[in-house]
Amino acid sequence: MIPFLPADQETRQRAVEESSRVLNVEAGAGTGKTTLLTDRFVRLVKSGAAAPSQIVAITFTEKAAAQLRDRIRNALPE
Repeated sequence: MIPFLPADQETRQRAVEESSRVLNVEAGAGTGKTTLLTDRFVRLVKSGAAAPSQIVAITFTEKAAAQLRDRIRNALPE
């Protein structure tokens, strides 16, 4: 079985991997914004490109912010 990849998978991957640019993500509910932002945040920190205190991630709701915070904490337990 071939895994499902979104039509914009290449764009999503670039958003996670390119650390030299500011990123603004806009998309509808349930499209993977929190996953993308979590992956980008973790990659920046693990690569040494930025410390957590140097990254700003803004969401529209407190629920989304809590999800993002929890996912980052789970990915970066230290």
